[in-house]
Amino acid sequence: MSETWSGLRIAVTGAAGGIGRAVCAALQARGAQVVGLDVAAGGPSGDVRALDVTDHAAVAETFAALGPFDGLVLSHGLTALGPLADTPMAAAARVVDVNLTGTIAVTKAALGGLVERRGRIAVLSSVAGFAPLVNRTAYAASKHGLHGFFDSLRVETCGSGLSITLVCPAFVRTGIETRAAHRAEGEAGSWSTTGPVTGPEDLALAILDGMLARRRLVLPPGTARTAWVVSRLAPRLFERLMLRRIGRAPP
Repeated sequence: MSETWSGLRIAVTGAAGGIGRAVCAALQARGAQVVGLDVAAGGPSGDVRALDVTDHAAVAETFAALGPFDGLVLSHGLTALGPLADTPMAAAARVVDVNLTGTIAVTKAALGGLVERRGRIAVLSSVAGFAPLVNRTAYAASKHGLHGFFDSLRVETCGSGLSITLVCPAFVRTGIETRAAHRAEGEAGSWSTTGPVTGPEDLALAILDGMLARRRLVLPPGTARTAWVVSRLAPRLFERLMLRRIGRAPP
């Protein structure tokens, strides 16, 4: 696989808005042939195909019809806001179904072509994929699950030429909280007070750079890198800092 995007076929989920839309624009500007996928067709340019990642039969049929890809960017996502005690089970299950099970379905459907072409996968995880995130238990569970799945798939496909890049940003301006599966009463959904907020366009460039370099892990920006180090070396300190920054006194 070449070290530029020119002429490569890349599939992008969650392509209608936020990070997915920014990734599509960045890829197209670099000469890639982009197929955007989202739960509803349309998108800002009217070029996004409808695909519900929780409809596993439709996922398999869609990728069989589209043929092989050189790259896959998995940027779809859903959250639920509030304490677990106040979160309906249906909302928690929906978050896991979209973020984790749907991602597994898309990856399985595209995997044969990606391996054939020695391709690249980029997965939009989160700081919540390796550290706790209070009042986002279902979201954190789904993101932790992505790490277990893709770290294992990386070993399973070792020697095939396929690369897998897990992208774990801190806080990104996407509006994901406005589409939450559930929002508890009084839950504002804003986490901007816990660190600087990255724009989707900047994150898209970090994703593409990480894919080209075939990095295993991308931690944009500095807040994510700090969270990675602190959560591993001093997990209790990480918990205390998180609680303080959202206005809750640590025990």
